[in-house]
Amino acid sequence: MMKNISEQKVTVLCDFSPSMNGTILHGIFIAGFLKKELCLFSLAGGKGTGKAELSEKLREIALAIQSKNSQMDISCLVLKGTLEENTERLADKYDSVILIMNKVQLRTKLKALKESTVPFLFIDGKVTDLISYKQVVLPVDYRKEMKETSLWASYLGRFNNAGVIITGAREQDQGNREKVRKNLLFIRKFLKKLQVGHIIQEGRSNSWKIQFEALKNAHGGKGDILIILGSKYITLLDLLIGLPEKKIIQKAGPLPVLCINPSKDMNILCD
Repeated sequence: MMKNISEQKVTVLCDFSPSMNGTILHGIFIAGFLKKELCLFSLAGGKGTGKAELSEKLREIALAIQSKNSQMDISCLVLKGTLEENTERLADKYDSVILIMNKVQLRTKLKALKESTVPFLFIDGKVTDLISYKQVVLPVDYRKEMKETSLWASYLGRFNNAGVIITGAREQDQGNREKVRKNLLFIRKFLKKLQVGHIIQEGRSNSWKIQFEALKNAHGGKGDILIILGSKYITLLDLLIGLPEKKIIQKAGPLPVLCINPSKDMNILCD
């Protein structure tokens, strides 16, 4: 069931876990300042999780939200299959611009991210107050795909009046140092053009560790959301010790983490 499949949507994955309500609150907040439709999305599969039953549950939640947010457009969507199988449909057919979810079953969700043209926002779900997204923490390494992360930093800056704290990796290798410099220059020019407030600081870590340094800074009271780039290539070492983004999300605690797929071009938000 969908209300309107022609409007861009802030989509929340509803799994009916204890942390679902907190996750939905983040969706309501983001849909509010982006002025987008809120889509409550669930996956049907397995015993006792039929589409009709899930649609009714989502409809009840939507009505409860609508009673307190009468101006918000809300839709419900139930699809069969796995998240990985449906990420392309969510973006292309149902016009999702972001998918918000809790941190459980991270391995499965990060696998689905590899197929997604919209970022995944990972939420703890336990904290249901003080949602602000006013301080965006953006670590920058030498990868050329880093430019994609500045797009969502700009959305938060433009539509939620957020400031962006950019931390550049410190590289010993001259080639990598130049790549970081070019990324920082691009991001600075891009945010300045859009009149998004930002500061740039040099980190102490190289590109392999700069995300962890930025996370530590955010935990020190200098951030409300962390934006990171996922892994483009998965190495044998990643399989043995785990993906960096998985470790970041696990260590983030109540800090929301927006993870962007470097392997695909991101869908653009329509103003």
